[in-house]
Amino acid sequence: MKNPNPFVAAPTDPTLDAFGRRYPIELKNVKFNAHFSRETHCFTATVYLDGKAVMKVENDGNGGAHNYYPVHGQSKESFRAMLDDSCKEAYESLDDDIRERYKSILINGDHALTFSLEYVITELLNEHLCLKDMRKTLKSKITIFDEEDGKVYLYKMKPLAANIKYLKSILAEKNEGESHVWLNELPEHEAMVYWRRAEG
Repeated sequence: MKNPNPFVAAPTDPTLDAFGRRYPIELKNVKFNAHFSRETHCFTATVYLDGKAVMKVENDGNGGAHNYYPVHGQSKESFRAMLDDSCKEAYESLDDDIRERYKSILINGDHALTFSLEYVITELLNEHLCLKDMRKTLKSKITIFDEEDGKVYLYKMKPLAANIKYLKSILAEKNEGESHVWLNELPEHEAMVYWRRAEG
């Protein structure tokens, strides 16, 4: 599912300064298992609401909904209250585009709240995985976004300044490269915008 908005960052990510946070909810301690991700992502994480750990979330990757349970030492009463608060906060944070896209679901009272939390957590997980993938790529390959076709192209060369300069000269000799954005040279928050455009 494409996120129509820019990257949602955690407090330690430099992207946060540029875009701010769209949701009051964050995911930390994310553990993702690609092998067991079949119909859905297989993962576990800690859910934070307004900077406070409020519950754990997990999904076994087989297509079911996320499961929520208390953090260590949390009472059942606190867990239920935090789950309710998280659902409400997630619902309130949905933008107009998402509300329109899922209006048939969101008119259904209690289900609208649980759906909203599920949606926000899935979005945050997708952003986490997307950023991780981009960082790995930018460290190992020269990465270009082409404004003409909206695609990312990878060159199996270490993204050193000398290598990037050399590749630019080769493309210039072929009268190519005017529409290229060199992601290795951009601040991370800017590179992420182009990366998401290509991903979407």
